[in-house]
Amino acid sequence: MNVMDQPPPDDYHQRQRTNLLVAGIAVVIVVVTVLLMLMLKHGIELQDCFAAGHHHCAPVDTTQ
Repeated sequence: MNVMDQPPPDDYHQRQRTNLLVAGIAVVIVVVTVLLMLMLKHGIELQDCFAAGHHHCAPVDTTQ
């Protein structure tokens, strides 16, 4: 077996850093997706409230 047939040595620390980076990116994507879905849900609820003819769908701050 010559040098060309041997697999390259594994760099465990480099793989571990890469895996942690990918996991962190995945967590950020999931959190952003959940936040966007909650914002869309709130908008849909407001639209439904106004479409039903209600007048107090969203609170208005009048203390200023």
